[in-house]
Amino acid sequence: MKKVIACIACVLLPVCYAMAQTAKPSSLKEQAARLKTFFDQHEIEKAYLHFDKPYYAAGDTIYFKAYVVAGEKNVLSPLSGVLYADLITPQNKIINAIKLQVIGGLAWGDFALPDSLVAGNYRVRAYTKLMQNYGGELFFDRTIPIAAIIEKPVKKAPATMQAIAPEIQFFPEGGELVPGIPAKIAFKALRGDGTGIAASGVILDGAGKAVSNLSTSHLGMGSISYTPHTGKSYHAEITFADGSKSSIQLPVADSTAVAMAVNNLPGKLAIAINAGGGFFHANKNKPLNLLFYSGGKLTTFTDKLTNREMKFDLESNRLQTGITQITLLAADGTPLCERLVFIDNNDKLDLGIATDKKEYQQREKIKVSLHINTADLETSPAHFSVAVIDRSKVDIIENKEENILTYLLLTSNLKGYIEEPGYYFININNKKREDLDLAMLTHGYRRFTWKNIVNNDLPPTAIRPEKALSINGRAKSISGKPLNKGLVTLIPSKGGSLLSENTNEDGAFSFQNLAFYDTTRFVLNAVNDKGKNNTTLTYKPEPLVPISPVLYASTDTSNVGNIHAYLANSQKQHSEYLKYYGKGIQLKEVKIQAVKKFNYYTQSLAGAGNADVLIKGIDLPRSGMLATLLAGRIGGVYFASIDNPDGGVPKMQIGNGSAMLVVVDGVQRTSEPGRPVGINDIWPGDIETIEVLKYGSATVYGMGGGNGVMVITTKQGAGTTAKDIISSGVLPLTVTGFYKAREFYAPRYDYIDNRTRPDLRSTIFWLPEITTDKNGNASFDFYNADGTGQYQIIIEGINNNGTAGAAKFSYKVTE
Repeated sequence: MKKVIACIACVLLPVCYAMAQTAKPSSLKEQAARLKTFFDQHEIEKAYLHFDKPYYAAGDTIYFKAYVVAGEKNVLSPLSGVLYADLITPQNKIINAIKLQVIGGLAWGDFALPDSLVAGNYRVRAYTKLMQNYGGELFFDRTIPIAAIIEKPVKKAPATMQAIAPEIQFFPEGGELVPGIPAKIAFKALRGDGTGIAASGVILDGAGKAVSNLSTSHLGMGSISYTPHTGKSYHAEITFADGSKSSIQLPVADSTAVAMAVNNLPGKLAIAINAGGGFFHANKNKPLNLLFYSGGKLTTFTDKLTNREMKFDLESNRLQTGITQITLLAADGTPLCERLVFIDNNDKLDLGIATDKKEYQQREKIKVSLHINTADLETSPAHFSVAVIDRSKVDIIENKEENILTYLLLTSNLKGYIEEPGYYFININNKKREDLDLAMLTHGYRRFTWKNIVNNDLPPTAIRPEKALSINGRAKSISGKPLNKGLVTLIPSKGGSLLSENTNEDGAFSFQNLAFYDTTRFVLNAVNDKGKNNTTLTYKPEPLVPISPVLYASTDTSNVGNIHAYLANSQKQHSEYLKYYGKGIQLKEVKIQAVKKFNYYTQSLAGAGNADVLIKGIDLPRSGMLATLLAGRIGGVYFASIDNPDGGVPKMQIGNGSAMLVVVDGVQRTSEPGRPVGINDIWPGDIETIEVLKYGSATVYGMGGGNGVMVITTKQGAGTTAKDIISSGVLPLTVTGFYKAREFYAPRYDYIDNRTRPDLRSTIFWLPEITTDKNGNASFDFYNADGTGQYQIIIEGINNNGTAGAAKFSYKVTE
């Protein structure tokens, strides 16, 4: 028995885009150097989103906290400053897209769901530009079931597709079978939708003799053991839980291959390597390289092949908690075997949650204390997010649930769909460890394969980290030639410093490292190298990122029974809102004789042709105060502070005098206390369309549209191509900046005791950011709602060293 003691650290270093190695590496030192070069050229980030609950109903708000981590150690990322978050429909269309400012790897935001939203499995995806180097593979992509609270007309169900028969896949441990060597072969039985299905069967040799029985252990996964022999074939006769049957030929043993078996024991990994006779004779006394890749660190060992069997031990505490990739390489660098194992060093953040009492009454104040038990508090502060839910309204299937631990340590690192990730992290026992090892055997590692490293067929990444927002474009002379060495100036409409950039030989310019919020108006001005403004300017909007139907590290938390129970409370909550705030004006039924098609673009949730008032940008002057230009043109609407550059607040003449909801390019403008949202900061020449939704038409925006909605779609928001957003010398722009997250509303019943209106909230409290002090302590408080039964406090977070933690605490609420 040999103990692995050699260790080479290959941590992520500042990016370097030169790669000189092209030939296949011939030594272990060259292998390590090749891996280091790979990581230098392929910086990565991952984002995990903690939601306030696993599913929603139309009219809700989806609250989330984003943790953006860098590299293999999951440290909070210093790389990117912008996170893109999209809400995607079941038809793969983006209905809300926001940009969040990432500071120290942290950001938070929300999506307000219209109460007219149809039911379905929606998705929330989040990504940085750096992640785009790998397609959508590193994107956070979560299925979010949403129930409808308003009944829709029943449509004829589409024709059902023919059911796909179950299938079973076999995975020899290490990748190869060797004659005469006992083999462990994992398998996974799958339904047509990719979820596991129970199966049983028998393994038969070519003569029809049974050599092993087969039965699934967990979610369609299991393993068999038998010793393959030279010249014999083997196949499996399978019966699935749905009654269907299948016959599958198993892999053939190869005497020129090498088998690798790994036993994940308490405190150590025991590795056994067995060479086939043909391989041993061809490679006797040649070195074999055993590599352990874990958390950005490479631990290696080299030994000569003097016997057909070689055994090694490695202490687990040398490896990072999470997935370790074990690879055996031949002397010439050819990968021979590969195996994934999950290491648990029990070094996750140990969180303690306590309340001042065990039982509370409705609307009573709760005081919660949080404590971290760790030895490195001062040098590594921790950041957490807190959700409190009423479990009688929000039922959770613990095994299916994903949290920051399951995502960062497991699902984001594996290829394919991981069912019930929470199962492997709750009440861990030997059975669950064995089932987790089956997941390691039946899924591939996402980050890299040694074959790619050896062959050097992974080009350097092209997209650099995005530190902040940017405004890009191109300047040309009047004759249409690129404006080389021209000067472009960016002028904020509300004052502030002017920024200037020179154009390159292609006339391109870029203003980097900008930070602005919501929809902000700028003016671009360009002059040539002689100071003359006989130029043309073109604005280049950010390209849309394609929506992939493939869910990489996504977990579907949907459950029909849970959603129906949650929906009942949401519908009751909606009815209470209508009782107190009214239903608007009920219009008489109108029989439609024909449907008129509207060929203009809008980002209104109501869709084109459904507004009460439509004004096209071509009908407006290109300059002036927007509210002044609209005054008198929209029946039933007037504007407050009409001549104020920061004013122009639209209001309905019939109503409570509150400001209308303003939506610009699909993003709802948020107001500050005492400062309603105006529209005078929007340049009239930028406008594609203005739509006004009143009364019943505005219900598509839910409760926020109770005072009417003004939807403004700019030329950029209308999807206008770059060649269309053009102006001579001066170009006014309205650009969407960082989204300002809304504050979670939680009533304080020590000030208000309004018993006339029921408090039916399902999310009782949401706190996106709380940090611990130097002693590892933090505290917060909130008030219960009217629901009785079990409430649950859910806390997730991470420290600056990349150690994550998650904890739950339940308490009882009575009348």
